[in-house]
Amino acid sequence: MNKPQDHTKREQVLDVSQSFIVQAPAGSGKTTLLTQRFLRLLTIVNNPEEILAITFTKKAAAEMHQRIIESVKLATKPRPDNEFDGKTWELAAQVLQHDSDRGWQLLQNPNRLRVQTIDSLCAHLTKQLPVTARFGSPPAVQLDPTALYLEAARYCLQELDADDEVGQAIRVLLAHVDNQLSRAENLLSAMLASRDQWLRHVMGQQSDGSMRYALEAVLQRTIEVVLNDVSQNINAGQQQQLYSLIQFASANVTDSGSTTRHLAEQLDLSNTSVDSLPIWLMLGDFLLTKSGGWRKQADAKLGFPAPSNSKNKEEKAIYAAKKKQFKELLAELRDNQALTDAVSWLRSLPTASYSEQQWVVIQALLKVLPRAVAYLRLVFQQVGQVDFCEVSLSASQALHDSSGMTDVGLILDYQLQHMLVDEFQDTSETQFMLLKDLVAGWQADDGRTLFLVGDPMQSIYRFRQAEVGLFLKTQQDGLGEVRDISPVNIEVNFRSQQSVVDWVNEAFSEVMPDSDNIFSGAISYKPSIPFKLNEPEEQAVHYYPHSDRQAEGESLLKLIQQIQLDKPDETIAVLVRTRSSLAELVIALNEAGVLYQATDIDPLHKRQTVIDLMSLTRAYLQPADRVAWLSVLRAPWCALSLADMHSLLDGCPDANIYSLLQDKGRLSALSQSGQNSIAHVLTQFAVAFSHRERMPSAEIIKGLWSELLGPECLSTTAELSDNVRFFECLAELESAGNSIDIKALEERVEKLYAAADVNAPKTLQVMTIHKAKGLEFDHVILPGLDRRGRHDDKQLLTWLERPSELPGESELLIAPIKETGSEADDAIGNYLNKIEQQKSAHESQRLLYVAATRAKKCLHLSFCLTLDEKTGEAKKPPSNTLLGLLWSTIKKAVKTDLLGDKLDNKEAVTKCYLKKLNTQEIKKEDLSCLDYQQETSVIIAPQSNVIEFDWASDLAASIGSVCHQCMQIMGESGEKNPVIDDESIRHLLLEAGVLPQYIEDAIARSKQILTLCLQDNRGQWVLNNQHEDSQFELALSGVLDGAVVHYRLDRTFVDDGKRWIIDYKTSRHEDENKEQFLDNEVTRYKPQLEQYAHLMSAIDSRPIMLGLYYPAFSGWRSWEFERAAK
Repeated sequence: MNKPQDHTKREQVLDVSQSFIVQAPAGSGKTTLLTQRFLRLLTIVNNPEEILAITFTKKAAAEMHQRIIESVKLATKPRPDNEFDGKTWELAAQVLQHDSDRGWQLLQNPNRLRVQTIDSLCAHLTKQLPVTARFGSPPAVQLDPTALYLEAARYCLQELDADDEVGQAIRVLLAHVDNQLSRAENLLSAMLASRDQWLRHVMGQQSDGSMRYALEAVLQRTIEVVLNDVSQNINAGQQQQLYSLIQFASANVTDSGSTTRHLAEQLDLSNTSVDSLPIWLMLGDFLLTKSGGWRKQADAKLGFPAPSNSKNKEEKAIYAAKKKQFKELLAELRDNQALTDAVSWLRSLPTASYSEQQWVVIQALLKVLPRAVAYLRLVFQQVGQVDFCEVSLSASQALHDSSGMTDVGLILDYQLQHMLVDEFQDTSETQFMLLKDLVAGWQADDGRTLFLVGDPMQSIYRFRQAEVGLFLKTQQDGLGEVRDISPVNIEVNFRSQQSVVDWVNEAFSEVMPDSDNIFSGAISYKPSIPFKLNEPEEQAVHYYPHSDRQAEGESLLKLIQQIQLDKPDETIAVLVRTRSSLAELVIALNEAGVLYQATDIDPLHKRQTVIDLMSLTRAYLQPADRVAWLSVLRAPWCALSLADMHSLLDGCPDANIYSLLQDKGRLSALSQSGQNSIAHVLTQFAVAFSHRERMPSAEIIKGLWSELLGPECLSTTAELSDNVRFFECLAELESAGNSIDIKALEERVEKLYAAADVNAPKTLQVMTIHKAKGLEFDHVILPGLDRRGRHDDKQLLTWLERPSELPGESELLIAPIKETGSEADDAIGNYLNKIEQQKSAHESQRLLYVAATRAKKCLHLSFCLTLDEKTGEAKKPPSNTLLGLLWSTIKKAVKTDLLGDKLDNKEAVTKCYLKKLNTQEIKKEDLSCLDYQQETSVIIAPQSNVIEFDWASDLAASIGSVCHQCMQIMGESGEKNPVIDDESIRHLLLEAGVLPQYIEDAIARSKQILTLCLQDNRGQWVLNNQHEDSQFELALSGVLDGAVVHYRLDRTFVDDGKRWIIDYKTSRHEDENKEQFLDNEVTRYKPQLEQYAHLMSAIDSRPIMLGLYYPAFSGWRSWEFERAAK
């Protein structure tokens, strides 16, 4: 077998006398490289424990440990012919000999190999010295500490009335967020979750003055770095031209408000101090448009008169020459990408100092945040639990304290001779500090080595505080005391075939930046070299444009089925940025009966069996919970018919359900099967209630579920796994003597996902791109590339911790959250937000790279496009989508001619089924209580003198709800003649609870209303999505008469300078006196619409018009809202 082209580099990094930081791109055999380095180290150490390998996941640690052991086992067999396995065999054979000489017996004692996750290493360190590390006996690690953060935040804010500096600081913060206590709690809680990023900066300052000096020094350095970048990227010749052109423009400028004259007098391109920022901003105005791009024209307003304005021949020539010279200079500057990047920051730079109001808030935060941390540690002590962040912080404390290295640190320093770190690009600042502590005692030429491996192009964990700039900084300066560390890039890709690698090289050289930037997280693309040759007639990359989501789902279903038919043994992965991107495809897969394994895709709280269990839990813990009891009665173990439900609740709309179930007279009106079902449920609940305070609630609820025949209601192993996860969650919440809090339970379950279907083949897997990192598949499908990612939540304190110019050090930029209701400019906050936006954009590039490089043979890119009605060409996708990143590279290869032939823009809907217990398979006795036959009768009998679809009926309400949904769909589609087919309406009506015997009439009625709306000029105007600020079903919240209210507006937009709020009603009126009917409707609904307008008036100063629209008979009433006098 041929050696890879980077063979020499791979041999170089196995030199265990040197330290290396290796950039290993996707598919380059990184794990094999780590394994070989570890094996080589085992041949020179006295004990295996002298080597420490650190990974970031348990899976990666287990894989590396297994690789090492399997390699040693391989050495007991003959040498393989394979070049790579042969190299590993040679190293392993040397290990076996060294093992024999030293008597290690590694194969019998594999645990002597120290391959750990960074979290397990931190836990190990804290256990060595629990008192120094602030722990007594080792606490449990809480995987979801959100409730603990909130509790600590509440404790802290309870000092609101304290007569000290903390109490005063809390009052300042509350005033800053408009005295919204719950918002302050949530913001403070979020700060506690990320305390590892700011705590050492906050606690390390001696005074407010020194803290302000340090923070403002960072702001000033930030400004000077950008100004210096701009200055350095304009060469001497260009500077001379610029001075000359500015002088000319200042003499000819016609705009009295122009700053060009000031610019001509004060510009010094060598002065990059903070004080020169206003002049540089003037230069930005001279060179750039308002949107921030380079100017393309030189007009008289800027100081370049048109030659035609002069009658003097010489003057005409001068004007023309200067215009030409300026345009040519702009073109030169525009072609300099480094300059373009630097100039783009000019107008986004922060101020060099904080305003007094900002500093007051920051001072308050500097007092409140440490107190909140102290309360959090008290909460940790009370519950005997901590989060991973606390373990990490305490591990550093175990290694170093204020006096220097601790005993634990000294012992570890003595033992540790060689350290390897995998996935180094995903290191956070806190983890970086820990690694620095681990090598703090190392000295040059002491024989100890550091081996860091990673790929900054695959750094995609910013949500875990990964800082990719640390990889770049370490390449330049080393890690802590280890300054002599050699950077090496390996290039050969062993995973993908040549055509995939070639496409990735071409695409991502365009997608990714031209150069690295430590501060913004920009990572330039390093091309790979393919090791595999193309398979015969194999096209590597395929594009699938679609006109709508449902078309995309069905198209990808056919693609998957075709691959499975043609290549049944090859693996397929569907990878998405967000789980919501899978909705249409999952529907199509399920309907077609295609089995797949989904990893953390299906939210547990949306599984029907878990919904039933949650209702059962709430009914047991809170017997007065009406909704919970109604759900219990409709669940498969009881399945009370709708007719019986109506009889049970008749005349008691607000009564306690559990009390109604004790009413024998009311129960006697139910069917016999209904009475039997309820009797069974009440019997089991009575037993459960009798065990209260005698057994853990989790055990009681599980027993109650079992006695209600809950297990017999399950039909798949996946449902059983869901229930197991639910009961595990329930038991965890009740651990340590805590009672079960329903809200905490709901929040915990919402964060869990259903287990993968073990019966599904592993050849088709569905997961997020993050979950796919480190994996590989023959075929990779990327759906929904046109979808946008989620936005980050606002923080109480916006901060940026980044590597500083000093080796191994970091610096902090902070800005408080903008004051609620304030319209003041916040240059510092805006700068930090732009930095975060840039980091997020760069990470999106890397996320796409990770997704594309999972493919071994074929990559399938799927997305929806919109065609331009005038040109017939595809519109450019938004830049904040993965498709937007790729578009310039692939647009010529994407065929859009078939987009119009798709599925008529049907709206994807989720089908709803009522599942009943199969009594034929139940083993338990007395099945009479489980008669699930629906004895359905007409719930509301129609009266001869009332229209069948009366506005007060449940059926009419369901039709109204569906018509509202359809009108939103039609309006948002933007089409002139939108169509919603019968099948979509049918599904929506079934979801709304319309019974089968009424469904056809309901479909006809719904279609009639929608058709009349589209035929009515007023209806077309209402649904027109081209109005300014067009919104459908807008959620609006506020305070009215001292109470918090939540409203949803059917329709709102701005037309002719007026804000319209429109409520549409689907009731019909067949009498001749329609005008009187409409007048009565205004009287009825006017107070409600006036409340909508009152809330809207707080955020919109325009005149507000209110309207009632009745599409069934073109009814319309409108009036202007009268604002209260100020």
